[in-house]
Order: sequence, then structure tokens, then C-alpha cells
Amino acid sequence: MSVRQLDRMFEPRSIAIVGASQRAGRVGTTVLANMAESGFAGALWPVNPKYDELLGIPCYPRVTALPKTPGGGPDLAVICTPADTVPGLVADLGARGTRAVIVLTPLPPAVRQAMLKAARPHQLRILGPGGIGVVAPAAGLNASVAHVGARPGRIAFVSQSGMLMTAVLDWARQQGIGFSRVVSLGESVDIDVGDLLDFLAGDADTSAIVLHLESIGNARKFLSAARIAARGKPVVVLKSGRDGDDRVVDAAIRRAGMLRVHSSADLFDAVETVARARPLAGERLGVICNGTSLGLLASDALDWIGGQLATLSPETVRRLRPHVPDGTVPANPLDIGVRADTARHEAALAAMLAEPQADALLLVHAPTSAAGSTEVAQALAPLIRAGRRSVLSCWLGGEGVQAARKVFADAGLPTYDTPEKAVRAFRQVVQYQRNQALLIEVPGQGATAGPEDEARREAARELVRAARAAGQARLDRAQARTVLAAYDLVLADAAPCDAARAQLRIAMDVDPVFGPAISFGLGGAAGRAADDRAVGLPPLNAVLARDIVQRSRAGNTLSGDSDAVSAALVAVGQLVADLDEVAALRLDPIQPGDAGLLVLDAVVELGPARPESALAIRPYPHALEETVTWQGAPLLLRPIRPEDAPAHVRFFAALDPDDVRMRFFTALRELPPAQLARLTQIDYDRAMAFIATRTGADGQPETLGVVRAVADPDNVGAEFAIVIRSDLKGHGLGSILFRKLVDYFRSRGTAGLTGDALAENLGVQQLVKRFGGRVLAGAEPDTVELALPLQPGLPAKSSELRRN
Repeated sequence: MSVRQLDRMFEPRSIAIVGASQRAGRVGTTVLANMAESGFAGALWPVNPKYDELLGIPCYPRVTALPKTPGGGPDLAVICTPADTVPGLVADLGARGTRAVIVLTPLPPAVRQAMLKAARPHQLRILGPGGIGVVAPAAGLNASVAHVGARPGRIAFVSQSGMLMTAVLDWARQQGIGFSRVVSLGESVDIDVGDLLDFLAGDADTSAIVLHLESIGNARKFLSAARIAARGKPVVVLKSGRDGDDRVVDAAIRRAGMLRVHSSADLFDAVETVARARPLAGERLGVICNGTSLGLLASDALDWIGGQLATLSPETVRRLRPHVPDGTVPANPLDIGVRADTARHEAALAAMLAEPQADALLLVHAPTSAAGSTEVAQALAPLIRAGRRSVLSCWLGGEGVQAARKVFADAGLPTYDTPEKAVRAFRQVVQYQRNQALLIEVPGQGATAGPEDEARREAARELVRAARAAGQARLDRAQARTVLAAYDLVLADAAPCDAARAQLRIAMDVDPVFGPAISFGLGGAAGRAADDRAVGLPPLNAVLARDIVQRSRAGNTLSGDSDAVSAALVAVGQLVADLDEVAALRLDPIQPGDAGLLVLDAVVELGPARPESALAIRPYPHALEETVTWQGAPLLLRPIRPEDAPAHVRFFAALDPDDVRMRFFTALRELPPAQLARLTQIDYDRAMAFIATRTGADGQPETLGVVRAVADPDNVGAEFAIVIRSDLKGHGLGSILFRKLVDYFRSRGTAGLTGDALAENLGVQQLVKRFGGRVLAGAEPDTVELALPLQPGLPAKSSELRRN
């Protein structure tokens, strides 16, 4: 995964258009015209031996004739020439110093490989081949064949379909929505969606990301980038095509904290929503309308999606009584009547904005003779902007409400043309916030596997390996019983089904894209008929398992058994992570009993051992656990786990205020839940945090110190931080933890560790120097840069590590 050189593609100082032309219908003609009209302030160089100039711009006969720049060649080149010329052009551009190329020409497989081979020695990045190019309005960049450009904005749109990209650009121009970056991926032979997610996650010009995907290549790379991006910015996904089980795709998008939409129409609405809707405090909707039928349309749509109408408080009812038609009692939906004038609209909105039980509002307005829609919009927009509540609107009608919609759009407020679309948008925001909650949820303290459990699991691993080596395609009943028992899944001896309890099913299948996926639903014949399957990706914890249960029909049949089912799902997830040779698993039926869950029938199919990378999300790396001796007693060094959250809170509380300020560069009295989640729930594929832990005098686990680092997408540098409990400083614990981190990142090939520290933090400076690193002046006053090369021959200065 790499963001290397992508800044050259989006914000170039010079651009060469290779194959520029003036002949109608040529790709090079369109690209040159788009660039000439986009307001690009840098150097624009057409390249074509047939012309001396194009559009009044000097034209160069070949790449080697281009002017010299500080980097040697143009920052960005757009290639519009025949396929067989592309590898040679890439080689020439790379040798000249170009670091980013957009190849608009479709290429056959052999030419694609030759192009990549030509690019590799020069670290030259390639977008495409195929696709329609890139638009970055703020940089005056329209290096595309799109028929329209884009307004500047803060939404990035990345599409695997060029036609959908042009449709979005056309629609957005009509709606007044702008973009920070618009990218057509083409065939993604080099730059792919994971690379762009990584770049956009750190892009200060982008506040929200919209993706259109037809296929996903490297699932782990995609999810790793997506989870990091979605922690900081809304990410909306439209997935088309069928490369695997669609429910698995949906589970992956949920797990990454993104929002999925299922149609291009919903994508357009999602762009509107992401651009303008405010965060929701909850999921209860209040509706204001100037007609009974309008309220019914909205409430019916909300009921259809399983949404919740807010209940009005007595105080709000009292405030609203003077503003509803005679003889009616204020209720939700709130009908203010067809005779409602502008003043009544204002009063109703003010009262509903103050309603504590309404987490969001929907205004549905149709034109009447009592009040002009434009006048109403002009009066309401300032009220909404001054408040904190999310308010969606529907101005129902045609030309008569266009001006009202524009008033709201100009005020940055979301508006839709039907109540149903507005309600769907509300659902999108609700679902997005649910996914975000899963992303940052801190699971409760869970039990860890003891020595006896580990011994049973190792025996299960040996049994499966032996069965596979003997040529078995499936475990027999006795073998399956032994394997399941190692994970506390009890296989009953032909126990009869209890007709009073639901039959359930847990299964694992290997998806061609995302690898092992776990499903739960109704079991037996009823489950097969209903096709009840909610899906999640391993590894699982109690929170993620509960989400799977709640999304299934079977979950509605459970009462006190839901915790036991969640525990079984977590156990299956661990089994899948441990036993690489398990190709498929069917526990069907399972039935809750007085003594717990009973597996009445099980099928365990075997296959070739999966590589660890087959799991789309890297599981907890047990192999990195290490016991050391410190102060004459054993101390466990291990990667941090979500279950460490309670101990991490106690650890933070034990830090002196000065140590907190040294670590976080600010005074913090407590860790906010979202930050606690970020510190304890890490992506083991891209980040690592080691804690030193032991059992305290009260029998609870205690964290004594933590060291962490996050590698950049290129694995060039990893930015680290370290903190030791204040009463334990000066006893060598920092060196023990830092060595653990150094050894880990050196083993994964990371070029160096870098960091920033306050100049007064002498302890961390001495620590880095002891390991052979350097301390230099920082970019900000009263700070220093820390740099420790991990591989031979690399620079010590952190800025050089980041550049190389």
C-alpha cells in the first residue's frame, strides 16, 4: 500500500499531455481543452510531433524535449497515445523525473506488464490504464475526458466506473456540490482504492469520501485503509457487481465503519447528506409538515425502514398548541395546516428544535397560497443554521419550489425532492453512525485463554493437521466433537430438538474476496427456507458478535440466550483464526438449553492450509507475546487488546499531569471514549502497540507502560510514542518496551522510527539516543524531531526518512 507520489498527481506544478491533439473526437484533444479551461496555474506542455503549438501553447515533439524542471521532468504526465507506445513513454518520463502518470489508453495484459516494469526503477506511480482521469478543482486540474468539470468542495469521489463519474460530475454541478478530488481508477494496476483511501485519509482538503466499487482486489489492504480513513471522515460506498457473497461485502463495509448505499440514486442522496447533514444525537425523527398527507408519506416511509418517530414532550405540546389548526392536538408528525403562514412555520420549527426527544427533524413543505415557499425557506434557514440539530427538508413540487431548494442549498442544508428520499437519507445517517459506533466500541473485559485452554486448542490443531495429512476431506463426528470442545462448543449426543426453543445455525465459509466469513441465523429447515443469514468477519469480540445476532431474524427469537450465542460466535471466530485447514464449518442445528448451547449436528470440512493473510482483518498476533524478568519478577509484554480498555483507563489515571502533557502535547484529565477506543483497538496490520502488564495486588490486570507506532502506507517510517507509569519511571521499563517495538518494526522491514516530542522531554530523547537515534530541532517551537533508522544505510533525520 502506498501514497508515494500521489501529491504529484493531485497538485502538480507542471503537466505534460502526451498525445495532445486538435482533431475532434481524440482523447488528447479533450484532455488539453479541459486543462486549458480549468484555470491551472502551472506549466502545461502538450507533446505531439505533428504540431508546433496547440491552443496557443507551444507543443513539444517528444518527452525528451520537454523543459527541465527542479525535479527533472513534469510532475504529472497524461498519456493518450496508442497502447504499444506506453511502456517506452513511461520509461522516458521516469528517467526524466516524472513521478505520476495517468494512462487513459486501455492496454492488453502484456503491455500492462511492460508498463509496470518500465515504471518500477523510477518509483513512478500510474493511475489506470483506462478510466477517464482526475479532477482536482482547487488546483485547477482537469486531467480527464469528462464532459464537465467540478466546483471546488470538500468531498472526494473515487469511482471504478468512468461513466458513473461523469454522471456524478454532471449531477453535482446542477446541485451546486463541489469536490476536492474526483478520480476514475480505470484498471488499477498500480494505484488502487486502498492507496487513494490512505491518501484521502490524510488529505486536509477532503472532509468526506464517496466510493463506487465494482470489485475489490486485496481485501486486507482495502479494509486496513478503509478503517483508518473512516475513523476520521465519513466514507460512503456504492458497491456494484457480484464478486463474492454480497452479505460478506456488506459485513466488511460495516466493520470498516463506512456507509453502504445500494443504488446510484441513493449514492446521489448520500453525497447530499454527507455534504450537508449534521451528526445525529440519536435515531428519533420529528416531522413538520403543512398538510396531513405529507406527514403520512413521511411516517409511512419511516415505518417501512424500521425507523422511530419521536414522542413530543408535554412542554413542546404546550408551546405548539397556538400554532396548529383549531381542534387538533400537536403530535408527531406535526401538521401545521395548509393555511400555515411563514410565522407559523417559524414558530413550529423553533418549538421542535427545542424538543429533547427529537434527535433530527424533517421539514416537508408543499406550496400553498398561505405562504410562498421561497419566503418560508428564507425565514427558516437562519434558524436551522443557528441550531445544532440535524434538519433535513423536502420541498415538494416543481418549478414553484426550485428557489426554496436553492435557498437551503446555498445555506448548506440538505434538501430532497420527495419525503421518501429524505427519510432514506435519514436512514443513511443513522446506519452510518451505527457503523461508526461499532468501529469505536470498547468491548467489556473478556476472559483470556488459560494454559489448560491453550493445551486443548493445540491438541485440536494437531488433530486437524493429522486428519488433513491422512487425506480426510471432513472430520468424523468424534473428531469434530474434540475440536469443538477445545473452543467450549458442546456437541450433543443425538439430543432431540426441543420444539419450544428456536433452532439456530452458525457457519463459516470462505469468500473469494474477503476470506473466512461467519454467518448466523435460523437453523434447520426453517432457516433454509427463510435464508436467514447475518454475516461478520473474524476475528470477533462480544460487541461485534452481538451486532451479528441483532441483524438476524433468529436474534428476535432469543431472550436470555443471546449472550451465549454471542460467545459461541466469538469462539467460532477464534477457531477459524487458529485452524487454517478448516475450509468450511456448519453447526446446524444449534439449540439453547438449560445448560447452555448445544450443537446437535456439525460438519467440519478440511482443505489446504490458508495463509494468515487470507483473513481480511489481521487477528490478534499471539506470537508476539513475550515474558521477561523485570525487578526480579515476570512481566508480560504483548500487543494491546480491546479488552485492555479498563486497565488503560486506570493506567492513564496514574500518570502525572506533566507526563500526560509530554505524551499528548496537551493537558487531558481523562481519555474520551473515542480516543480510548483508538488507543486500544488497533489495526495490527498497520499499527502496533505493546504493553507491559502484570496482575496487580487487587487481582486485576494492570498496565505499567505502553509503546506504540503506526507505519506509513509505504512502510518507510513508523511514528512512535511511549509512556511509562509515572511511579515506575527510571527503572529500565522504557528501554524494555522500546526494544520490543524496535525489534518488531525492524523485522517487518520498516525503514525507521520517527517521532516528535516536546524539547523539555529529555527522557525520550535519551532513550532514542541510547538506541543509536538522533534528536534534531523540530518543525514547531519548543519541539524536537526523533529519528531512529532500522535498516542499514538509511538517513537518521525523520524528514529525510519521510521523503526517501
